[in-house]
Amino acid sequence: MVLTRQREKGYFTLRIGLTAALSACALAAQSVPPAPADLIARAIAAQNAQTARGWKYTYREDHEQQQLDKNGKPDGPPSSKTFDHIMLEGENYSKLILIDGKPLDAKTQKKVDAELEKTRTERRGNHLLSLHRTVSLGGPDVLARLFDNKVTSEETISGHKTWRVESEPKSGYNPVNKGEEEALAARRVSWFDQEDGLAIKETNIFVRATNSFQPGTIFEFDYMKVGDDWVLADAVMHVESKMMPGVHGRVESHQRYSEYKRFSVDSALTAQ
Repeated sequence: MVLTRQREKGYFTLRIGLTAALSACALAAQSVPPAPADLIARAIAAQNAQTARGWKYTYREDHEQQQLDKNGKPDGPPSSKTFDHIMLEGENYSKLILIDGKPLDAKTQKKVDAELEKTRTERRGNHLLSLHRTVSLGGPDVLARLFDNKVTSEETISGHKTWRVESEPKSGYNPVNKGEEEALAARRVSWFDQEDGLAIKETNIFVRATNSFQPGTIFEFDYMKVGDDWVLADAVMHVESKMMPGVHGRVESHQRYSEYKRFSVDSALTAQ
């Protein structure tokens, strides 16, 4: 009986010792968060390398949109449009192909074809294209210059280990141009892929008005890997807008991107 108890004690001692050893290994295996400045510098280098490759893509965009009333409730049925993003005179062009999942009627198709040919002519002549209401958020270089950044956690996004970085506009900083003014209108959360360095998910929450976009507007972007490049996969937007005094709008928008195919400009724009 005494021997049995000693064996039991030995077993429990071994188990406790093994548990302690495993805990120590687990602590050693935990990643040490890098400095946010180092993460952002690596993201800038990775983005520059991707840009230098000069790869261009055709792809499909499915865009769903829902108008909301003043209470944030759906105002009428949702609508959807599907676009083929093609190469036109060396640059990407968005061509409408479906409305609410249906082929274009003859009148709309004629208009789409006319717009494409007009754009082709303008691009050949290097003319300026018509402008659209946009907002400039900038890339990782903007985070380095205009934001206070901190690493808040390590998270897995779509199977990829990432560092989550929260970025707040620098307090008291006076923007020197419109681009900086627009970038500073939103606080951000970025998830930087630990292997490739780029942000593979971004959330932008507007905290002040800029270019008709009002506080409460949220842009969320998710990226996926195609070959060695990270490209946009999903864009979800909740837009609070004010186009003019007394005219407010609320829109929920979801854009999905798929069927990416790489083009080589050097090989007469041949799909690969």
